Amino acid sequence: MGVVALPPLQPGGALRALMELFLSIDPDLDAPPFQQIIDQLRAFIERGDLCAGAALPTVRQLAGDLGVAPNTVARAYGELQEDGWLVSDGRRGTRVAAHAPSGDKRARLRALREAAQRFVATMTHRGYSHDEVAHALQREIR
Repeated sequence: MGVVALPPLQPGGALRALMELFLSIDPDLDAPPFQQIIDQLRAFIERGDLCAGAALPTVRQLAGDLGVAPNTVARAYGELQEDGWLVSDGRRGTRVAAHAPSGDKRARLRALREAAQRFVATMTHRGYSHDEVAHALQREIR
């Protein structure tokens, strides 16, 4: 997946915005699809790629576009709502919360560490050594 530098998005145009931000499900990852959706949406919000008030696609629309069950998207949206990242107003749909949870550095670092652990576990499960994974990551970061 490529990295695209985007200006902060204004509310609305949710489906187009999410697709431009490359929201996707990777079936080869050990992380379940709902967790992949959560991780990606949180990252978009934390970086400012999705602004407060930005509308998200409906559960059915996003599920269809990603090729997952509607319950998968509903679970992701539900967990993000419980954590304060999203708000839902039946008729207006699901939107990015006006005030995202505070950027707790420890929580952010813990999330990074957990994602890195999942990635390394996935790659070693596929037969790569820790050295091969480390070298590949170092090349990509440069």
